[in-house]
Amino acid sequence: MKNIKTDRIPWKEVTDPGADKVKIKVVLGEPEGAPNFIMRVFEVAPGGNTPRHTHNWEHEIFVLAGKGVAFANGKDNPVEPGDALLIPPNEEHQFRNESKEPFRFICLIPKIK
Repeated sequence: MKNIKTDRIPWKEVTDPGADKVKIKVVLGEPEGAPNFIMRVFEVAPGGNTPRHTHNWEHEIFVLAGKGVAFANGKDNPVEPGDALLIPPNEEHQFRNESKEPFRFICLIPKIK
């Protein structure tokens, strides 16, 4: 077992085109010995958003804090702490923060081999 002190991992700004006011930290991945998945934590500041995009792998999302909007299936879906989301492969999606508090969520993706 590995116990990672995630408060020691620095946040990095997401610089992908279409991202606005988004930070990420990778808390588990290959460097920590995870052979199949990557666990990331995102924080979207008020008024910010992730890029609207698609890809060939699924996402598993767990909302930790704040309230946000998950765009998927062509519509906006409000999300809040405790919500778990499955974004299937090739589904266009985006996360937005339309509130006045930070929106934070865990995102799991498969390690692409």
